[in-house]
Formats: sequence, C-alpha cells, structure tokens
Amino acid sequence: MATEISLNTICGHTTKIIATKEGKTTHIHIKTTCEKLSKWGTHFDVEMKDLMGGPESVLDQKMTEAPLTPTCLVPAAVMNACWLENGMISKNLARGMGKMEIIFDKLE
Repeated sequence: MATEISLNTICGHTTKIIATKEGKTTHIHIKTTCEKLSKWGTHFDVEMKDLMGGPESVLDQKMTEAPLTPTCLVPAAVMNACWLENGMISKNLARGMGKMEIIFDKLE
C-alpha cells in the first residue's frame, strides 16, 4: 500500500508525495512543478531514525543541500506521509479529515 499527499500552495506550485513502506525504509517519490524542490530529486528513502526529525535526518540534509522557503509545506507533508506509512498517524483519521488547511482568516 502507499500514501499519496497532494499540495496546492500559495506559491502556485503543485506537488504530489507518494510514500511506500518496505521493511524499515519508507520510499519517497515526489512529483512537483517547483524547480527548487526538484533539486531534492524525485526519489529518496527515509529510514526509521529519520522519523523524529533532527539535524541528522534525511529531510534536514535535503534542506541543507537545496533549501526551500521557510513557509514551504512540502517537508511537513513528507513527514506526514512517512508517519502515515509507519502507523504513527492513523490512516483512518487522515482519511476522515480528508485535508488539512491553512486558512487566511483576515488580511488587511
């Protein structure tokens, strides 16, 4: 089974993250229109030790090699996909939510 997460963000780019767990490794495949994010590569692996984040994690390494803007939601979406694939977030809960949003309630 796989987890797929799609993002439509304020920058105008679209991104799809596909996570597939195999043993202790979660394979990540990213399809994106973002040039900066494409520098991460389309495929990489996340190991169990990376699931809690931190300076030695694969996502931190990706951000060091090809930094994104601080407001980019993709790193959080990758982590959510990994957590879903590894049973750290309930897929039933996520399925019930359908989507997470950032709502700009008031802008003057």
